[in-house]
Amino acid sequence: MEKFNIFLIFCQLFYEEDNIMNNFKNLPFFICLAFFAGIALLFFRWPFYEYALMAAFVSVPFLLWLPRKQLPVFLFVVLIASLWMAVQEPAAAMKSIGNYFLLSVFHFSLWTVSEQLKLVAEETKLLKDERELLLQKDEELRALNLQEFVEQALWMLKTNKQQDRTWLMEVAPFASCPLQTQELERAALLSIVRERDLVTSRKGAVYLLVKETGEDSVQPLVKRIEQAMETEHEPARFKITKTAITSVGEMGSLFS
Repeated sequence: MEKFNIFLIFCQLFYEEDNIMNNFKNLPFFICLAFFAGIALLFFRWPFYEYALMAAFVSVPFLLWLPRKQLPVFLFVVLIASLWMAVQEPAAAMKSIGNYFLLSVFHFSLWTVSEQLKLVAEETKLLKDERELLLQKDEELRALNLQEFVEQALWMLKTNKQQDRTWLMEVAPFASCPLQTQELERAALLSIVRERDLVTSRKGAVYLLVKETGEDSVQPLVKRIEQAMETEHEPARFKITKTAITSVGEMGSLFS
């Protein structure tokens, strides 16, 4: 049953991570498409191109907040306006339709960029709210379960705008003892920065996801865990393994 649950978490994880990465990968394409559509309007200078450029400029604020259902209506209104312009100058009707095509490409590309950015922002806010709820739950320190840990790890990694190094730390006792694991889990919870770091436990080991900030490294965290376990002046009863990661899929030791 546990293996099946882990399989479901993996499926959900890679689905969400692929969606997020695909959103970011597509953004440069649509931004370039909108840019080149505007440049093409200036380059060809077809009849009524000044109106097309004015429409493109004025419509930007509307496109940024336009709901998905309203886009076809918006493009239909632009089509009607373009056909009316083409009627005014029948000899250049095809060029007027060319203006409409470029303007539609500009509108659709800009709207797509806006929708993808809003989607990523909504997902990030949702995960951030979930994290705050988990931290405040029962007003006490507690380790996250596996799914909570994975979801929050995904949020931490995808919002790492400054490209700070992220570490997965495995703290495993030398002797397999539930009491020892509980002590390590408690020590880890007392040592982390609650607003930033994550803790979970599985199969007798404690796992931490820690992000470096500036000159702060994981070494002070290791020292705090040692102090909490009172092992500074005696042989350590546990082993710490740290691995630098850039995606949740690299947390293989946690799922093995």
